[in-house]
Amino acid sequence: MYLLFISLFLIYIFWIREKVKNRALSSYNSPFNSELTGVVKSSLVSVIIPARNERENISQCLTSIINQSYKELEVVIIDDGSVDGTSKLVKAIQRKNGRLKLIKNTNLPEGWIGKNYALHLGMKEATGEWLLFLDADTELYPDAISKALSFGLSNNVDMVSFSPEQVLSGFWEASIQPVIYEFLSSRFNYSQVNNLNTDIAAANGQFILVKRGVYESIGGHEAIKDKILEDVALAEKVKQKGFRVYFSYGKGIVRCRMYKSLGEIVQGWTKNLFILVGHNLKSLFKIVLRLLFFSLLPFILYFYSFLMILLEPVFINVLFFISASCLVSLILFIQWKRFNELNYPNRSVFLYPLGVAASITLFLISAYRDEIRGEIQWKGRRYPV
Repeated sequence: MYLLFISLFLIYIFWIREKVKNRALSSYNSPFNSELTGVVKSSLVSVIIPARNERENISQCLTSIINQSYKELEVVIIDDGSVDGTSKLVKAIQRKNGRLKLIKNTNLPEGWIGKNYALHLGMKEATGEWLLFLDADTELYPDAISKALSFGLSNNVDMVSFSPEQVLSGFWEASIQPVIYEFLSSRFNYSQVNNLNTDIAAANGQFILVKRGVYESIGGHEAIKDKILEDVALAEKVKQKGFRVYFSYGKGIVRCRMYKSLGEIVQGWTKNLFILVGHNLKSLFKIVLRLLFFSLLPFILYFYSFLMILLEPVFINVLFFISASCLVSLILFIQWKRFNELNYPNRSVFLYPLGVAASITLFLISAYRDEIRGEIQWKGRRYPV
């Protein structure tokens, strides 16, 4: 019993530290909105969108671009071998808007990742001074491009990237996505990425705005053609060359429903998670251990303490139950504050322990596929790791 109390005490210390740390500097709260200016130089922005079997998403994405307050735009869509009618839908929209260009790609050269080659092809058709790489499942707020371009020009930033607001409609989305994004926010801390004095670089490929000259100077996507995490690799290239990268949470800029089912969540995250920890089993072990001990164990201890007082309602068991209840309440309160900032649904707070357990499983599956199978699958294609 004493060992259990010690465990509770250590977990308390961890979560109180988390609360203080997030009060002092929340990685979710970007300074972006406070630094905006309303002045935008009329530069042509080329929006480049790779689309492989994106019939369900592409219309909403293109509509949000067409309705932008900033009008100096051209849009290049690369139909990357779709078989679901994506191209037909784009052509229907294209007939009503002359700024849309459609490229059909049926070939993937050896050594290339599909998305990287599609973006490479799109770049060849683009003529803008700035390039905006978007995923087909994103939706822009009406003044998104105006704000992002204004920020880049006003602050002499060469590459601006935003992690979209996550739309969590389904049960498993609400459970798992908040936990994964919590890991990502600690892995790629915005303040460290935006600090010119650190080597840490990151971006989110769902929204990357970069100066054309900067993009060309680093070799474009051809320089990272075999990288699964092309967004992080691109940001690393940009920062290594001495250019300025700005990465932040895209509240009021871009939103996205990333995955719509448990199957999509499993396929998507098991592709990326082990790569995100640098193919490092030691790092993976630390992450899994931290999730198990600090995030999942408190809830296990809470239910264990509840059973103990039912079976034997002595003072020590009641005290342990009260202690465990207070700890779980503290965790849920801290997570509610975080999730509320990110506009996650309230049920995500109560689904948090389930999300932690599922996320641990995804980390382990990702490591297995990387280390044992040596390949990943994505959008019907297989890539060696």
